[in-house]
Amino acid sequence: MNETPVQEKKVAQPKKQQPIQPKGTNDVVSFDDIIVPEAFLKTRPNPVKTEEVIEFVKRTGHLDKPLTIEKETKVLKDGYRRYIVAKTVKMDKVPVIYEYQK
Repeated sequence: MNETPVQEKKVAQPKKQQPIQPKGTNDVVSFDDIIVPEAFLKTRPNPVKTEEVIEFVKRTGHLDKPLTIEKETKVLKDGYRRYIVAKTVKMDKVPVIYEYQK
């Protein structure tokens, strides 16, 4: 008995689209991995500018610029306002630029 093999139809899996990342992004890291220095925690970013960035993220779905962190320690070096915004809008992952320790 000769049977012709039936070809299985492959269902096209929808590609999981990566969110658009700002120019210059080196990597995307888990928000919870970033360590914020005490000096940043003692400051309060301008609430008007912070609200502008929140509105940008809500409109576009991504930050306008990546955060700057040390590659080895994941300590935040620049972008505290964007860090606050990411926390406010409950981002799981954030775009980063690495700064290497000297």
